[in-house]
Amino acid sequence: MNREQAVAFVEGYGQTWQAWNSKGFADLFTDDVVYVALPIDETVVGRTALLAYVEKEAAVQGEVVVQMGSPVIEGNRVAAEFWVTCSDAPGATITGCFIARLDTDGRCSQFREYWFDTDGSAPSYDGWGDQPAPTE
Repeated sequence: MNREQAVAFVEGYGQTWQAWNSKGFADLFTDDVVYVALPIDETVVGRTALLAYVEKEAAVQGEVVVQMGSPVIEGNRVAAEFWVTCSDAPGATITGCFIARLDTDGRCSQFREYWFDTDGSAPSYDGWGDQPAPTE
């Protein structure tokens, strides 16, 4: 996996989510992906199950505007923040982060995300999504 593949995954993740392109979203993942949406009770295994999960989320969230933060890339792992405003759910803002392990072809085989739901539509704050400066 290279940097271009990692960036393409993050951009594809945001674009297919915003468009509710369920098939395009699922195509970002391997056939046997393990997608952990909620660590306690919502783990999706396999691309077919992921497709159904995304379609269910589309019905809940409605029209969305998705912003993706700058990816942090280390080896075959990529992490990125997301900021999503939803027209349904009712008028919610979802802020969170994901960690993905990408295969050599750039598709994700393991995925975990963590997020917060907030009532109402809130714009991202100044500097949101920037990579933190390294400390030395």
